[in-house]
Amino acid sequence: MTSSLLVGSRLRLWHGTAARPVARDWKALSPEERARAHRFMDPAEAGHYVYAHATVRRIIAGLLHCPAEAIRFGRERCPGCGSGEHGRPRIASPHAELGFNHSRSRATWLLAVAPQGQRVGADVEEIRPLNAFQGLVDTCLAADERGYVTQDTDPERRRRRFYRCWVRKEAVLKAVGTGLAGGLARLDVKPYEAGSAVITVGGPGSGRFRVHDVALGPRLAAAVAEELPAGWSELSRDSSERTSPEFIN
Repeated sequence: MTSSLLVGSRLRLWHGTAARPVARDWKALSPEERARAHRFMDPAEAGHYVYAHATVRRIIAGLLHCPAEAIRFGRERCPGCGSGEHGRPRIASPHAELGFNHSRSRATWLLAVAPQGQRVGADVEEIRPLNAFQGLVDTCLAADERGYVTQDTDPERRRRRFYRCWVRKEAVLKAVGTGLAGGLARLDVKPYEAGSAVITVGGPGSGRFRVHDVALGPRLAAAVAEELPAGWSELSRDSSERTSPEFIN
């Protein structure tokens, strides 16, 4: 299953559920991706990886008008440490202005594409019980986020609130390019505000990002973050921009 979504005028999303991969899925992957798939200990996880990555390749190939197997991915240098091993993913060839990011949690995958090339991040997580839940709340969340999570007395709702914080943080830090090394507890992603939120990030990779929740189902938490253009303000916001993702046909 693949569905397309639209966020404002600058961001396109696709999501779906991985099926059993077939030969054409394996063929679409790079040698490095095939090697990684073979390293999975769980055959089901390997299948989810192959199907999701092949589908992401085909979607991007459709936007670039080239074969899926012709795309070569690389990485930008991390703005924090300068490493080229864990910076934001990029399209190394063919030449493209697209910004993109994708995430997978078991069979569910999510792809965000920024047609104008701005930085973008995406994260999806299956909501499940967590060991040492309070420890994660204490070490991963900013003060106001901790209040947002712990003020609810229902354990299931507290867990959902934590995951909302987590996927927002992942999406923003993936857009910045530092990943989790950017510091989870130092980043407040404003889950206590209704709808999307504008997050200002200082330090390496600094910028302003709008983070959106993405509704994919009751057992999933997902978010995307998009870099806002220089000079953007609420007063200059285009009336066509939406405060949350919407399905499109």
